[in-house]
Amino acid sequence: MSNSDIEYPVVVGIDFGTTYTGCAYAFIQNEEVVDIVRWPKQNNNVYPKTPTLNFYQGNSSQMTQWGNAARVEMQRPTARNSVLLKQYKLYLDENIAKDLPPLPNGLTIVEAIADYLKAFHEHVVGELKKGFARNYGQHQFRYCLTVPAMWSDRAKNTMRDAAIKAGLIGEFDHRDRLMLISEPEAAALYCEKKCEQFNLRHGDKFMICDAGGGTVDLIVFEIDEHSGRKLKESTKGHGQSCGSVFLDRRMRKLLKKKFKEYLSSIPASAFETMMDTFVDLIKPQFDGIEDQFISLPASMNLGSLNNAAIGLEEGMLCLTANELRTDVFEPVVKEVLNLIEDQLVKAGSLQAVFLVGGFGSSNYLFERVQNEFGSRIGLVAVPPRCELAVVRGAVYFGLNPRIVTTRIPRYWYGIDTTTTFEEGVDPPNYKIIRADGSIRCDNRFSVYVTREHPLDIDNCVSKDFFAYYPHHTTCTLYAADTEERPRYTTSPGVRKVANFTIPMPALTGVMEGEKVDLSIKMYFGEVELRVEAVIRGKTYGTTCTFDTD
Repeated sequence: MSNSDIEYPVVVGIDFGTTYTGCAYAFIQNEEVVDIVRWPKQNNNVYPKTPTLNFYQGNSSQMTQWGNAARVEMQRPTARNSVLLKQYKLYLDENIAKDLPPLPNGLTIVEAIADYLKAFHEHVVGELKKGFARNYGQHQFRYCLTVPAMWSDRAKNTMRDAAIKAGLIGEFDHRDRLMLISEPEAAALYCEKKCEQFNLRHGDKFMICDAGGGTVDLIVFEIDEHSGRKLKESTKGHGQSCGSVFLDRRMRKLLKKKFKEYLSSIPASAFETMMDTFVDLIKPQFDGIEDQFISLPASMNLGSLNNAAIGLEEGMLCLTANELRTDVFEPVVKEVLNLIEDQLVKAGSLQAVFLVGGFGSSNYLFERVQNEFGSRIGLVAVPPRCELAVVRGAVYFGLNPRIVTTRIPRYWYGIDTTTTFEEGVDPPNYKIIRADGSIRCDNRFSVYVTREHPLDIDNCVSKDFFAYYPHHTTCTLYAADTEERPRYTTSPGVRKVANFTIPMPALTGVMEGEKVDLSIKMYFGEVELRVEAVIRGKTYGTTCTFDTD
């Protein structure tokens, strides 16, 4: 089956975010990217994305509302024991997931994401059908889904499973009908398109700082104009969970501290109303200089609407610029500045840094980055509609998946082999004495991919094996993010990534038990791992099961 453009005339980009999810699309013919800005129950809010929220009634595992409607539903008195699921994307960050409680109502993370994507996708298809996409069948849509740069192969695979479960594509569709792309890489494609006015040239490097709700991802790309304008990743992307939800958490703490003597009488909904003011009005435009005000909701139940000690005057709460800086913004912004510093040192020199993502549009963050790095980096810029940079970039990627030519692997990858035993180095219990008298060492890590060495997009590692007909063979892939090359598959930091099953096709004229040569080809330069087997000149896909810890 060829995978030519004719099959997928429509490209749909989906940026599934911790706090908000967005969507954009384009037609292959004209490549103009269209944002979907209408979402159910939006009530005149102009924000072009919809909240990543699932509502489950009582302890049911059937989602009944999503997005804005889920939030509305949760405020009804009938929702007392119901579940509003939010920020669940963080469950796919293995560094955080281990400290999170199990999901409610017996849900698995794949189910939670699939429930949301299914409803989200139905709305998107409806919007597309209102426009020119009505001329196409849904089987002609290609999807590009964004994932954080720091996710493991397993987390990416979980996302793919959820997309299939949600019905975006069918289980047996060509796998390239759904493409995953890393979020900062998508943002880079958008900024590169937009930065023609900034005169970035061949060999110039620019950094993307994608500051979203849950995570901040950074990555540096170099522009390569040897054959058209392409991008090469020049530092391995690095990210951390220090996005704007962490500002919200600090703000909530500050409000609780201010109203601590009234806590028993203030209803939860009043706190939510104050938080909404912070999120919608204060957070994006706060500049670090001006004091900010929140008018108290009527439901506060306060005896008096004045209390100078906490800045409360006639029902207006004054938050000084100083306390907002110290208690709310600075601790989170500091983390972002440290990440930028770290990447700048690795990259050596940079021509530009682009701030994108919802938190990327924060005035305060921009000011701080400008002050800290303006003298060392020529250009600190926020592109237009920066909260849509990732989703628009995802569409550009679907239109031209080969625009990023080089990526930097975040792990050592390899398989388990036996090699010559080295006395005094290898542990005696790994010693194997073969029938022919040779002395081998078991559990050695045979490296396929060297961590942090640039990989070409078409990079393919091919290894030759044999199998006995008609048995399927399996091969286990290991990964490590250690500084040093691991010696054993049992070394600290090495984990099993996946088992690949190499199916044995029916071969004519081959006896049972006969040796069949095969080569396994692994592609590591793409966003997702791809493994194929070549048996007697024909290429076969493999099935892969990811290891669960």
